[in-house]
Amino acid sequence: MKTTKFLLAACILAGFSSSGIAQNVEVKTDTVGKQVRKTVKMEVKSAEDLLKLFGGANVKVSNDNGNAKKQSKVATLSPEERPMESNGDKKLYAKSYLNRAAPELVVEKWLTDVPDTEGKLVLIDFWGPSCSPCRKSIPDLNKFSKQFKDKLVVIGVSLNKEEHIRAMKEPVIEYYSAIDTKKEYIGKFEIKGYPHAILLDTRGIVRWEGNPVQSGHELTAEVLEHLITKYDYEDGGVHRSYSKSYLNEKAPELSMREWFPKEPDLKGKFVLRDFFSFHCGPCRKAIPKLNKWNKEFAGELVIIGCAKDGIARLRTIEPKIEYTLASDPQGKIWQEMDLHVLSYVQLIDPKGIVRWEGLCIDLTTKKIKEIIAKYK
Repeated sequence: MKTTKFLLAACILAGFSSSGIAQNVEVKTDTVGKQVRKTVKMEVKSAEDLLKLFGGANVKVSNDNGNAKKQSKVATLSPEERPMESNGDKKLYAKSYLNRAAPELVVEKWLTDVPDTEGKLVLIDFWGPSCSPCRKSIPDLNKFSKQFKDKLVVIGVSLNKEEHIRAMKEPVIEYYSAIDTKKEYIGKFEIKGYPHAILLDTRGIVRWEGNPVQSGHELTAEVLEHLITKYDYEDGGVHRSYSKSYLNEKAPELSMREWFPKEPDLKGKFVLRDFFSFHCGPCRKAIPKLNKWNKEFAGELVIIGCAKDGIARLRTIEPKIEYTLASDPQGKIWQEMDLHVLSYVQLIDPKGIVRWEGLCIDLTTKKIKEIIAKYK
C-alpha cells in the first residue's frame, strides 16, 4: 500500500503582494520517492498565519525576492497531521476562511453566559430572526448542542438588536447567543446571504463553512461527528508534535543551566514542561493558560517553562510568566528529543513517566484533571 508524506521542503514559498498577503503557497510533496511541486491557493496575511495554519510546524517563509522571513528545520507531515477540507461545488455567500484561522470572536454583547470553548470545536451560526432559513436551522443547532455537548460549543451571532432577538418566541434557542449590531465581527466575513455558519477546530481553524441548510450541502449530525472525530486533538500525540515520543515512558532528564527563581523540588509532584522561545507567537499566547494552571493546580503540579533564551531575557516577556523558568542555551534536551516545534508540552507523573505530550494549544484543564486523578 502506497503512503504519501507531505514535506515542507527547505521552505514554504509564499509570494507576498504589496498588501502583505500571500496569494500562493508552494508545497513540495514526496510520494513514494517521487517529488512533485504543488501550488495551493490561499490568502495568508502574515508569516505567522502560515505557521498557525500548519499547526506551528517549523518552516521557512520567503517573499518574492527570496528574503527569509522565518527559518527552521524541515518538517515531515503526514496527511493526518495536515488535513485540508474542501467546499467542492458548494456555493458560498460569504468570504471563505476554509482551512485558515478564523477572526477572533469578539461580540458586542452576550445574551447568554459566555461559553467556555477550551478543548472544544466551535460552531458559529450567523443569523437573523426575520430570516426564514435561519429559523429553520435552529432546531438542528439545538440538537447539535445537546448531542455533541462534550466536544462542541454552538454559538448564534446576530446583527439584530437585543430586543428583536428576545421578541422571537419560536423556535427557542437552546445554545449560546450573542449580538454584533455594528458588524465588527460579522463584517469580517462579508456575508451576502443568511444563514452562514463556520465550524472551528480546537486550534481556531475553519473546517466547515456555508449555509447549513443549503440543499445538497446540509450541515448534518453525521458531518459534524466526522469532523469532530477528525479534529479531536485532546489526546495530543507525537504525530502532531514533531518530536520523539516518550508517551508512557520515562521522561528525558531535564538538565538546564539556569533556573528562576530556583530549581523546584519535584518529589511527589506532577510536572508540566512547556518548551517555548522568546520570539514564538503561539508560545506567548499559551502563557495566560499556563499561569492559570499554575494557580489552579498549585501544590500538585509544577510548571516549568523551558527555553534556550537566557533567564534575564525571559523575565521581560509579555505576558509575564508566573511559573518556574529554566534555560539551556545549548539546547541539549531539544537535541535528545529531536524537538522542533513550539509550544510543545510534556505532562509527567510523580514517577517520571510522560502521560501526555503534544502542542500546548491542545492540552485542556479537563485532561490535566483526568491524568492527575488517574496517576496520583
